[in-house]
Amino acid sequence: MNIVFTARKSSAVFQAIKGNFTGPEDLNLILGKGTRIEVYIIGRDGLKLIKEFGLYGEIACLEPFRPAGHTTDMLMVTTTHYKMLTLSLRLSTTDGSEDNTVSSPQFNTISDSLTELQDRHARPSEAGQIVIVDPTSSLVCCHLYQGLLKCITVNPNTTNPSAPHGQQQQHSSRSSGSHSFRFSTRNSDKTFLDQFNLPIEEITIMSMVFLHGCQRPTLAVLYQDKKEIRHVKTYEFDLKAKEKSETGWIQSGLTGAGTCIAVPSPIEYTISYFNIALPTDPRSISINATIIQCYNRVDDQGIRYLLGDHRGMLYILVLILEDSPGSSSTQSNRSLQVVDLKFESLGTTSIPEAIVYLDNDHVFVGSHLGDSQLVLLHTEPDQNGEYLEVMETFTNIAPVTDFEVVDLEGQGQGQIVACSGAFKDGSLRIVRNGVGIDDRAVLELPGIKGLWPLRESLEATTENTLVMSFLNSTRVVRVTQEAEMVQEELEGFLNESQTLLSGNVQANLILQVTPGSVRLIAPPQHIQAGLISEWTSPAGQLISVAAMNGTQCLVAVGGKTLVYLDVGSEVVREVGSVDVTNCHASQVCAVGLWTDIKVLLVRLPTMEILSSYGLPGEILPRSLLLSRFEGMPYLLVGLGDGQLLTFSLDAALSTLPTPKRISLGTQPIMLRSISSNNGAANHVFACSDRPTVIYSSNRKLLFSNVNLKEVVTVAPFNCEAFPNALAIVGSDEEGVLRIGTIDEFQELHVQTFPIHESPQRIAYLPQRKCFGVISTRVVSAEPETVGGTRVVTCDEEEVGYVRLHDDQTFDLLHSYELQRDEAPQCITAVTFTGDPTNYIAVGTADNLSDDIASKGRILILEISETNQLKLVSDLEVKGGVMSVKELQGKLLCGINERLCLYAWKPHENSSGEFTLNLECSHRGFVMVLSLVVHGEFIVAGDLIRSMTLLRYTNGKIVEIARDSYPDMLTALEAIDDETFIVANNASSIFTLVKNTETTSEDEAKRLQWSGGWHLGDQINRFKH
Repeated sequence: MNIVFTARKSSAVFQAIKGNFTGPEDLNLILGKGTRIEVYIIGRDGLKLIKEFGLYGEIACLEPFRPAGHTTDMLMVTTTHYKMLTLSLRLSTTDGSEDNTVSSPQFNTISDSLTELQDRHARPSEAGQIVIVDPTSSLVCCHLYQGLLKCITVNPNTTNPSAPHGQQQQHSSRSSGSHSFRFSTRNSDKTFLDQFNLPIEEITIMSMVFLHGCQRPTLAVLYQDKKEIRHVKTYEFDLKAKEKSETGWIQSGLTGAGTCIAVPSPIEYTISYFNIALPTDPRSISINATIIQCYNRVDDQGIRYLLGDHRGMLYILVLILEDSPGSSSTQSNRSLQVVDLKFESLGTTSIPEAIVYLDNDHVFVGSHLGDSQLVLLHTEPDQNGEYLEVMETFTNIAPVTDFEVVDLEGQGQGQIVACSGAFKDGSLRIVRNGVGIDDRAVLELPGIKGLWPLRESLEATTENTLVMSFLNSTRVVRVTQEAEMVQEELEGFLNESQTLLSGNVQANLILQVTPGSVRLIAPPQHIQAGLISEWTSPAGQLISVAAMNGTQCLVAVGGKTLVYLDVGSEVVREVGSVDVTNCHASQVCAVGLWTDIKVLLVRLPTMEILSSYGLPGEILPRSLLLSRFEGMPYLLVGLGDGQLLTFSLDAALSTLPTPKRISLGTQPIMLRSISSNNGAANHVFACSDRPTVIYSSNRKLLFSNVNLKEVVTVAPFNCEAFPNALAIVGSDEEGVLRIGTIDEFQELHVQTFPIHESPQRIAYLPQRKCFGVISTRVVSAEPETVGGTRVVTCDEEEVGYVRLHDDQTFDLLHSYELQRDEAPQCITAVTFTGDPTNYIAVGTADNLSDDIASKGRILILEISETNQLKLVSDLEVKGGVMSVKELQGKLLCGINERLCLYAWKPHENSSGEFTLNLECSHRGFVMVLSLVVHGEFIVAGDLIRSMTLLRYTNGKIVEIARDSYPDMLTALEAIDDETFIVANNASSIFTLVKNTETTSEDEAKRLQWSGGWHLGDQINRFKH
């Protein structure tokens, strides 16, 4: 059985709209993300996700519309499979009945209608689907197929989705507080009345808009003729007769035009910068050569528009207006005309796919090539000359063109290093399971050695004070409800010394352990505020380590004496670390010895040694912690080399079994106990150069990396200003104290390393601790000279590179630039037979035409000791090198329609040099796009002929079996010798298996289909 599981939801934004969906006064942002829809509410705190759901279909268009009589908007969705769905959010109770009188309302997502738009005999539009709604929401016009308009009339008598049947909504969802949503497929009144097709002579339609202020629905069409000249013309619709007619208005010769924008009243009839009521010259303004990809209206008057281009620049277009000649002075009869245009750059954003002006100068920029952003517009430029500020970033890892699964930390936990994004938003991303820390406050406080929270009493559930220990001093800081930090002076608290340990104890007292004493202090609210009792270490002996709970304290004095306070007893051992179980009366403590390098379990108060375990090697125990996970007792031992030992104890805590060992980092580990956000489970934070949270699931200890570089110490800090937070001290170099909340465990966390170009493929070289990446960078073409004048065009060209990145910092180590007439296609790490050097093999193809490449090169690059890329061999071949893989110490290449295997042989005319020599080849493909090597087996993915299974044996490549059904594959992988998973360009995945049970030779040569799934997203790469 095959299971498809999504580890991370779609993050690329393809559509974005706003409207009043959850209530008449609510402002909502709707995002289309492939096969998912997300609904946000826009409030004072920014964007809040209140609903998300999936569709069985890939979204092509999203449009809001509001039929007559409705107080809220409805959502129109079309899919790439030519289905149209209308949705609305309806107030209901938790039991599904529609009643708006409850105190905690819910919203059901109602599917109001489902319409089939497919025409099996028509040819799909080359420009993609265009779906628009006229300003009165009475007509929907779709351009889905060439030469055809599909028109759908909207029922004006549909029930208002913002209120239940037969009732008027009494309040908006703004007053309902928090919301919960459910998805329903229950149909309400019919939204659409009728649909009909109308022929249109314009074949290549670029853009369509309905005009405002017209008595009949009037459509403006921007199209391109056979001579590639662009024009704009208008049509008027007669809905009763189901006909359209030309209005007679047309504008021709619009070189470079790509989008029409309809402007609302009182300056209606304006199309971009044309006015069909005034047959005068159009208003225009010159701009730099660019491609406008999306736009959004800023104000209801239609005076200001935001435009986004293909380079990620955000512009504002302003229509300069004045009263038309002879217009009335009254506002209702006033007529305006456009006299000029103003076009200004606001700054740089992610490359936009959709722009939505929200409210109060906030703009949402949706992107599928980079991270989406929430942007704030300013009236004055910043120091960089930009008028915008990025307020929030929404991480998007799409499109992922390639990735490697590696264990960079050596913890046995694979991480994905992905080629993500494109153009200026291109990056390398590390994706891994782990724990994220959401910073709530960050302060510069260098030199903190220890950190402990204090409560008002031992029984209190929240902390309000932090004790910070430095090398020779201690500070006590109180955090107010307003999140302000105020330094406190606690009477009896020793501030002129380093604190080794502090915490609350019984009777609402505070314990402070310093190198010279153990102090019992009454807080200010106590009747006897100040120092109550003090135990002083013997003369000349310092306290090295300490452990405590609410009623007991253990201190190691002089490195050889363990003192138990309350009862008092001595044991002669050099003590390195101690701990008692986290309860009010422990009967067992754990002791780490540095001389004997042992761990002991000691009974309290008799100091009887219950069990001991000698640690292997010479690495000292640096931190001990007795903890319970899901009721099971454990002893955790953090060593000085970053390794962790876990002892699973018996119920009596009397014996130390053989521990399990795991490497968490390279620096000493400090263990601190923390709790989950709801306090229901106990977890442990391992502070080190690679901080980790330890927790239990199904009685198995699990380890999740934390998205911080290095942590010195940590303390739980559940205060009123920062509920369920942690206080975290970073490295001495960082010198900060951060207070943050912890995410849910085992979430995918993404770390971004921008490269500002398009990464194509990636290969890992573990021996050299680096990644090889092939990428392309877009550069502007040189200005052309026309009639003696230099003309700047929008033409651009791509330059290919081979980049070398460090596997820890991801810094760029070196680059190798390819020839201007070739594009990189593939990369792999290879070690040839007879040559121990680790090479990078790169395949290229010429980019001089859009047809099949006629030539290409195989490049063999060596990495020098100083991490420089050096070309040691290149071989020009007839065809594009689309895929390269190492096969038994040789290089396997997919070159257009054939497989070629090259051996690395010494050069005949030069000693010490090697060159590629063709050993064998295999034909029978249209174009080999992808290769997988699994032992002696070769799996080849073809442009047309699906998958072929081959074997390299006796110096030849022999075909074993193939998929007999034609298919265009985008990715494939071998699960084992007999099972293969593939993905095609229809966004589907399926598995193929060898037919090993048949006795027929012909049947054995056919791969059998064993399962499939339509995912709805294109897959570019599999890894197993």
